Amino acid sequence: MLALLLLAYALGFLAAIPIGATQVEIAKRALADRLDAALMVVLGSVASDVMYGAIALFGLAPYLRHPRVMSGFGMVGAAILLVLACFTFRHVASARDLRAGGPAVRSLRLSLATGFSLAVTNPPIMLWWLVGVKIAADLGLRSPTTPRTATGFLVSGGLGLGSYLTLLALGLRRAKHMISPRTERRVYVVLGVVLIALAAYLVVTSLLELRAPAGG
Repeated sequence: MLALLLLAYALGFLAAIPIGATQVEIAKRALADRLDAALMVVLGSVASDVMYGAIALFGLAPYLRHPRVMSGFGMVGAAILLVLACFTFRHVASARDLRAGGPAVRSLRLSLATGFSLAVTNPPIMLWWLVGVKIAADLGLRSPTTPRTATGFLVSGGLGLGSYLTLLALGLRRAKHMISPRTERRVYVVLGVVLIALAAYLVVTSLLELRAPAGG
């Protein structure tokens, strides 16, 4: 059981490393010296991912694999990312110091909702949980099929996800004291461009998802 929990934690930590919209929103808040808001984004994201893990482990995943459903999630996610990108560029263009942060950055409730909404538009995270189950089986570990083992697997995986994102927030908050306001504005512009690129990716993949059945 301990080995299973350690595996889930390690997989969760590794799964959070690739840059995505959640990491961008955490970076914006950490650079604005709002660690509390950044951690709320982490909490919202982890809550959504664990929710999808529960869906995957308890056998409801097939209902979310329909191409139209997946495409719908992608389009909603793209819309959210574009809104966040607009807020990012608007904040850079304003005369206010980036370190003060805008209302969207300072609000804890909005940060929690942002973290959850960004993660909830990514149902494929269920595949990550299922891959974790397969790896556990290949290693000869206990299978997270009972309520007790599944709950432990979900909690440990969530802790792994949250650990990396929390370290990211802490690291960026410390790093912000070593960069100038001008450089920080450039970083915000890059973050805004990343959000737009991610939105474009979701739109393209969603359209391909819709066309896949006809092409197959």
